[in-house]
Amino acid sequence: MRKRLWRDERGFTLIEMLVVLFVIAVIIAIALPNLKAAGESAQEKSCEANRKLIGSQADNYYLEMGSYPTSVEQLHRRGYLRTAPNCPAKGKYSIHPNASVEKRVKCSIHGD
Repeated sequence: MRKRLWRDERGFTLIEMLVVLFVIAVIIAIALPNLKAAGESAQEKSCEANRKLIGSQADNYYLEMGSYPTSVEQLHRRGYLRTAPNCPAKGKYSIHPNASVEKRVKCSIHGD
């Protein structure tokens, strides 16, 4: 009968596996905050684009009707917007006719 020697076995040792898991954990710990920040930045930029679109269509509405719309839904119903834009962070848009052009449309989450 032939004796097996442990040195002939192929595979990873427990220490090697722990080192690999530690390296993967460090990489994940570094990457996660950056991914979260990138997602929040994308939401803010998307919300800003929606506010600019709503603001320009509210101005078009004003030029045709003589007054600003009371809500984003009113712009949608009158055909100025195909669909009512939604904030990616689930905020609600509101129109403030007396505010400056940059602050006319506000989001309940991202502000102005």
